[in-house]
Amino acid sequence: MGIEIAKQLAEFSVKTKLADIPPKTMEFIKGLALKTVAGMLVGSTMPVGKRVNKAAKERGHLPEVGVMGSGYKTSLWNAVLNNGLFAHGAELEDDSFLRGTAWDITTFPVYFPLAEKLGLSGQELAEVCAVGLEVHSRTTLFYPQGYLGLSVIPGVMGPAAGVARAMQLNEAETISAMGLALSGVPVAYVSFGTDAHYYETSLHCLQALVAAELAKEGLASNPDIVTYMTHLLGQDRVVPEKFVEKLGKEWRVHDIWIKKYPCCFYMHRHLDALLELAQQEKISCDQVERITVHISKLEEVCNRPEPKSIGDLQFSFHHALSAILLDKDVNFNHVALERIDDPKFKEARKKVEILNHPEWVPKYGMDTPARIDVQLKDGRVFSRERMHSIGAPPEPLTMEQFKALFAKFTQGILPTEKIGWTADALGNLEKLTKKDMQELNKVLVFGSTR
Repeated sequence: MGIEIAKQLAEFSVKTKLADIPPKTMEFIKGLALKTVAGMLVGSTMPVGKRVNKAAKERGHLPEVGVMGSGYKTSLWNAVLNNGLFAHGAELEDDSFLRGTAWDITTFPVYFPLAEKLGLSGQELAEVCAVGLEVHSRTTLFYPQGYLGLSVIPGVMGPAAGVARAMQLNEAETISAMGLALSGVPVAYVSFGTDAHYYETSLHCLQALVAAELAKEGLASNPDIVTYMTHLLGQDRVVPEKFVEKLGKEWRVHDIWIKKYPCCFYMHRHLDALLELAQQEKISCDQVERITVHISKLEEVCNRPEPKSIGDLQFSFHHALSAILLDKDVNFNHVALERIDDPKFKEARKKVEILNHPEWVPKYGMDTPARIDVQLKDGRVFSRERMHSIGAPPEPLTMEQFKALFAKFTQGILPTEKIGWTADALGNLEKLTKKDMQELNKVLVFGSTR
């Protein structure tokens, strides 16, 4: 049955055209592109981005394509690896929850430089993105989180399907590409909050590219995703029919939640809840005696009261909630090294306490309550509970909100006069000509069309 599923996914990948993609879905995919491109641009400026750029330049590969936000060209392989590290290093990945984890950071980082090398139009790139994201959302449906300490299994079949589409592989070659991409580097919980976490998913990007390139050369594989998943997770955890249920009619990519803050997604519901309370009740940090954060075991990875690195800052309830209290936002100036010993943040972090509820047992990730209690110095207590964050499927963002996030994150990275231009270009991706794409690439790599 797994082979038949791979055939259906390959047929979908090869044959789906822009006209087959619902306008609502295309709009959402362009929103994801805006977010992921912003993440790559930001990630290129962060310590992890600077280090991998240094390594790429030292390897000295031929200048085939540009590296996002970095002002130089290198080999396609180098660019894909670095873009993937940038995208995740910024902690702006958009994820799906309540099923398996499918995210955009293993798709766009390979599709954009590949589109540059192949000279794709905006419509062709939009079709590639849609196909890759949809196959990814379907092949990662079954939730392994907490199982063997791993998540995102398999991680690369969907990204590889998109690469195969960009390279115009036929159905048989696409099946081989997905099979070559079936197993690979998992995402391990022990890596959370470290550069290894970003490295794992950047390897997914590179693996997708290599798999399609080798499939084009005739390498064979076994794309039996059903057997692979059932052997790994157990037969009771996998429902084969779900992989292709209503394929092409219902788009599972809409299951993806949008990340609005550059920190671990496990905190976003709590951040939204505190922000709503602070705005509604006009609460300032000075008024707060204590914030109690109610969590399940899943969110314990973000219980970091004394952050000592950028990774800790991005995975600390104490720090992220302090940023909301102090500045009513979490942005990249809040996950900078100087914030670790910033006296006002050190003091604010002391106000946050974590209450773990062992009776809250997540079944599919973030499906337990996210509750915040805010006790003021005058004795008043305010509480807010959320089951999803703003930007999740029940509360989707508009294109204007996506563009606002793009502007928020790229301020100071792109030239000011190019931020709106770039957001508009990405928001009209499917309408861009090949010449338009060349101009867009120049801005994304060099910051200017000149």
